[in-house]
Amino acid sequence: MARLIAVSIDCRSEEVRQAFEEIASCRQHYLIAKGQATGAVDMLLLELDSFRPQHTFERVRQLLSTAPDLEVFLTASHMDPQLLLEAFRSGVKEFLPQPLTRQDVEPALTRFEERFACKTSGMELQAGKVVAVFGVRGGVGTSTVATNLAVSVQQARRQEPIALMDLDLYGGDLGLFLDLPVSQGLTHLTRDISRLDDTILRSTLVRHSSGLQFLASGCDAYDDWKLAPGSMMRILALLRSFHRHVFVDCGHILEASVREVLDSADQIIVVTTLSLPVIRRTKRLLDVLAEARYPVGKVALVVNRYEQEQQDLLQETETLMNCKISGLIPNDYGSASEAIQHGKPLTMLAAKTSIGQWYLREVGRFIGEPVQDIASYANGQVRSQSFLGRCFANFGMEVGRKPSAV
Repeated sequence: MARLIAVSIDCRSEEVRQAFEEIASCRQHYLIAKGQATGAVDMLLLELDSFRPQHTFERVRQLLSTAPDLEVFLTASHMDPQLLLEAFRSGVKEFLPQPLTRQDVEPALTRFEERFACKTSGMELQAGKVVAVFGVRGGVGTSTVATNLAVSVQQARRQEPIALMDLDLYGGDLGLFLDLPVSQGLTHLTRDISRLDDTILRSTLVRHSSGLQFLASGCDAYDDWKLAPGSMMRILALLRSFHRHVFVDCGHILEASVREVLDSADQIIVVTTLSLPVIRRTKRLLDVLAEARYPVGKVALVVNRYEQEQQDLLQETETLMNCKISGLIPNDYGSASEAIQHGKPLTMLAAKTSIGQWYLREVGRFIGEPVQDIASYANGQVRSQSFLGRCFANFGMEVGRKPSAV
């Protein structure tokens, strides 16, 4: 699985910096830090202090003591054999003579990538799984599906860390589904992705009462925000490193950042409904995903708001799509709407309903693991604040509480 390689450059010579950036930029998955990065990076290009070489070697040892997985490339205009030996003893992996040339840099990068692949392959065996939820169009219930699948897994695996991320850059309302006020999110983290580390990411996550960790988009419908290339690869890699499962609400627009998530995901859930305009868009989307040549079984098609009367249409749809529908979510618009109004997942507010039971029962097939039976949850307590109150909380406006239903 592709993973972004974060690189920091600490060189006095601007020519050296520019030469290295130019060569590295021709290779895939390299992210060059702006300035001297303070976050977690995979590689550091460091220029030798020719007047105080021992000072440079001591710095290398200190860096590696706190970040043992970091690889240090050392560069200098000249280097005698004894200093070169000391450099490698301090932990330097590669030496690049100045001026930098492709003949020297590219073989060094190739060796680094081989070592990096060995390390990350072992890490991926331990890393969490990513489930991307993508809607065929707006209004099919993508956020509802993503939220309830994530909370269902968290309820079943109470001791395991589960994350939910809102990647809808044109709405960013997922926090309302969980009644979580958030002020920062992806837009905050990606202002300088090269400085992002797990400490910064953890501080941005918001904990739900179920234990679920939530990462907001930080956008609203009128923001013109584009994530830098490679941003989602970096964020997902960090989220996977300390969560068992990561669910991503990808919205319904197939833009660059969403494609990064789909490529990196272990499972893609496509949410659709059985209406003719949506079916046509579904067919087109599946054709686009087929062009990506994902492994068999990676893409699962789920029908939301399904009714028994649609059985014939369901069979015709499967024939048209040439695929089997992976899940049929019962149509219970009343319960789904009430859950959104209260800011509570269906599996907590309406666990005894058919739609609540579907999430609790079927979530295992989408994470590739069986989940233990979950006891039926009684209807949760009504929210402490009304739906409008939650909507306008960030604007500093107070809205009167809605009377309890009789």
